[in-house]
Amino acid sequence: MGFSTSLAAVIGDVNGDNECTGSDVTALYNYILYNDASAIVNGDQNGDGEITGSDVTAVYNIILYGPSQEPPEYIDFTVNGVVMRMIYVKGGTFVMGNDDVESESPAHSVTLTDFYIAETECTQALWKALFPNFNYFATVGDLKPCNGQQYNEVLQFITALNDYLHNIGALDAEMNFVLPTEAQWEWAARGGVKSKGYTYAGSNNINDVAWYSVNSGNLVQDVKLKAPNELGIYDMSGNAFEATTDNFSVNYSWATSGEVDPVGSPTASAYGLVRRGGSCSAVASRCTVTKRDFNDIEFNGGASEDMSFRLILK
Repeated sequence: MGFSTSLAAVIGDVNGDNECTGSDVTALYNYILYNDASAIVNGDQNGDGEITGSDVTAVYNIILYGPSQEPPEYIDFTVNGVVMRMIYVKGGTFVMGNDDVESESPAHSVTLTDFYIAETECTQALWKALFPNFNYFATVGDLKPCNGQQYNEVLQFITALNDYLHNIGALDAEMNFVLPTEAQWEWAARGGVKSKGYTYAGSNNINDVAWYSVNSGNLVQDVKLKAPNELGIYDMSGNAFEATTDNFSVNYSWATSGEVDPVGSPTASAYGLVRRGGSCSAVASRCTVTKRDFNDIEFNGGASEDMSFRLILK
């Protein structure tokens, strides 16, 4: 649906306050989700005659990178000497899920705005850069994914990371590291706008891209030893399960096609939270880009020897 408006004086100014800020993103969301045009002065930011999720992406990019700059392909952050790389994931619309598998159906359309995702699972070196006295990992190694930590410990780490980078001025005040939603994880694993439709994250041959039950000895391995996917992201299939923020549900029966930046089931599940990607101890069918699994955080705090996490930046 098109929306005819006058042109705002400031690029990215949706609501007419002569600034481009988070309030402009909110105005777009309110229009897209609730048809609330009360704050819209110039919603069509990309000039395609419609107000859609792509306009949200356009405003985000203006806020983060300025009106004339393209987002960098990656951003490196240094945390007490340890470098972590975040890979740019351009937003887009895709069909999430797989109708051939009951727990992954119904397949439905999802639109995501841009974000950055970590090149690898969070390594033990990065964790220890903030928590040097943490002394328990199920399988130890600086270049191995964090594994065996409880879910609340992961959240504490993310808070510490944001605080550290904000305090040294390396991270804009409006940006934060968080765990991905299930939709963001799947879009990145599929390769985003560069996707070639692979079964696993980067290949139809699981041995090219994943450590799983057949080739890992059931132990997590150092990151980046297998090939990356189309976006240059490593180990999204296999090695360690990756936590998301979404409640697990037995299928996508609650989902609505066409949602922008959707979150998971609104109903908390006895199963816990969604985890994705399979692991070093998982069979191949559990390592596909659409496979859904759950992490029961009521049991042992969600800790397991093949459970890790990957951050996004938004």
